[in-house]
Amino acid sequence: MRAFIATCCLMLSVGTSAGFRVATATSLEGTLQPRQLNGISYVSGGIGIDEAAAMRGAAKQFNVRMHFVDSADSSALSDVTVTLFNARREIVLLVLSEGPYLYMNLPRGTYRALIRYGGVIVSQSITVTGSGAGIDLLLRFPSRQPGGEALIAT
Repeated sequence: MRAFIATCCLMLSVGTSAGFRVATATSLEGTLQPRQLNGISYVSGGIGIDEAAAMRGAAKQFNVRMHFVDSADSSALSDVTVTLFNARREIVLLVLSEGPYLYMNLPRGTYRALIRYGGVIVSQSITVTGSGAGIDLLLRFPSRQPGGEALIAT
């Protein structure tokens, strides 16, 4: 387990030193400002009633929608790290979510997402077919527990 996590961290550090930029999604002045990185448009947020409503209102504009919640009480989570790999195992997006929602427009293809919150890493396969149907992912994470690491693959 630790070897897998160390490998992921090594891949991330190699990717960033090779010119890959780490992206942080933010909302500016109360409006949703989609960002672009490696041809992927994304937006993150949903803190507070107004911003959460704005995110839900913009959801249909994105073909992959992630929602992060605590598995114990379904409360909203932020500061979730999402690393997205393409079929060639190249990092195409690395985002720190600033709220419980992360929406992306991904080109047609197969992706692997490593989603980390606290000591838990979830591995999620994502296939975008281009059929127009969106993909909604509800990701539940346990409350942070010091010293614990876990990998969950789906």
